[in-house]
Amino acid sequence: MGINCSNLVLLAEYARRHPLGSMLTYGRLFNTLSPSDRRRIVNSREISGSVLEEHNTENLFTHLGAKRVLSLDISNADGADMLVDLMDDFASGGIMQQYLGNFDTVLDYGTSEHVFNFLQALVNAYNLLRPNGVYIFDLPVSGWVSHAVYQFSPSYFMALGNSPWFELEWLFFHYKRGDSIFDIRHYHNISYSRINGRKRVSAWGVIRKTVPAGRSTPLALSELRTIQVDPRQSNRTQGLRLISKLAGVRKYSARNVHRMFDRRD
Repeated sequence: MGINCSNLVLLAEYARRHPLGSMLTYGRLFNTLSPSDRRRIVNSREISGSVLEEHNTENLFTHLGAKRVLSLDISNADGADMLVDLMDDFASGGIMQQYLGNFDTVLDYGTSEHVFNFLQALVNAYNLLRPNGVYIFDLPVSGWVSHAVYQFSPSYFMALGNSPWFELEWLFFHYKRGDSIFDIRHYHNISYSRINGRKRVSAWGVIRKTVPAGRSTPLALSELRTIQVDPRQSNRTQGLRLISKLAGVRKYSARNVHRMFDRRD
């Protein structure tokens, strides 16, 4: 679990617009930036080069505006603050019960794909967040077959946003190496080819916790129900000409990723 060029510049740009507040990370995250990645980030963002040199990321997240940074993991190999199993229901008891509703941000950068019951990990994130808190993820989409238990399609994230518990605010895609970031406006065979090839592709996004009116109890796994969303239908791509389809995918980099957020704001 680590920070790479793309998921860091996306988080930094989000944090420039929205406070991170009290943050919990799934797993203790480490800096995996290459020297070229650090140069890209220093040249394009207001992040100190010295912070980017540190192996641990707590100071980096504080630099981005987090007021508190805690981490959890199933083992103590990486020095996480809390040792818990994400497949346990945190709302049913145990040490995590005291943290329910205590965080503004839950950061899931490469953890849920390793959790067999990944929906319980998502429900736990929901219950750990304050109302209107955000779950920020960076999870594998394609090219990661040998890496973990799961890969996630765009439809999964859209289906979550279609539930009464979550609002999908941002969804972008990036390669593991370098800083190629894609904003897909229309889903079709051409756009899918950018995220379904031989390279390792991840989805980065922000899902906001929504609390139905009158609700005061934690979310239970059995309540998390939604239906599949077909991105091709939701974006009304039928009848688009080839030139429009080609324009349905916009590519960004660390230097101009702010434009991607500006287009959506």
